[in-house]
Amino acid sequence: MSNEYDAKLDGRDFRVEVRHLDEGGLLVVKVGTETFTLKASLKEDGTWTVNDTRSDHALKLLRRSGKRVVVEVDGQQKEVEWERVRKEETDRKTGPSSKTGKRVSGGVYPPMPGKVTEVRVTVGDKVEPGQTVCILEAMKMFNELKAPNSGTVKQINVKPGSSVALGDLLILIE
Repeated sequence: MSNEYDAKLDGRDFRVEVRHLDEGGLLVVKVGTETFTLKASLKEDGTWTVNDTRSDHALKLLRRSGKRVVVEVDGQQKEVEWERVRKEETDRKTGPSSKTGKRVSGGVYPPMPGKVTEVRVTVGDKVEPGQTVCILEAMKMFNELKAPNSGTVKQINVKPGSSVALGDLLILIE
């Protein structure tokens, strides 16, 4: 099941993609061509505080009926119509890459555009699943990119200072 949605707000249609960035509830939300890093926290009164790395926003769910939701964001009511985009799970695993158009097994890809600040492996290194292989700075945050599987580092396509786009193959592990 994908985490992509077709949404309608104020008469405009949007494609929205939501991905969990870490265990702490950090989300990467792509709306059209814009990407946001958000942290949502549920308060005791049932309302939410959503931080967009600049400020906190108060969010309250007022009504939900089928695919329509009425929310209050910072005191303003908005009606959102949404529907999950149905995709095969394999589509997500073979998403875009800068060179081939397909993701490859054992590839390390950035979760968002940013700049590589550190590469912690070299070609020929043996790695274990979950081992940090490089650090990506994006939106004033440092993200540890980890090996998806055990194996040997076969290819490194970046160096510290490299700017990367969503979907670029950074490191290949076989």
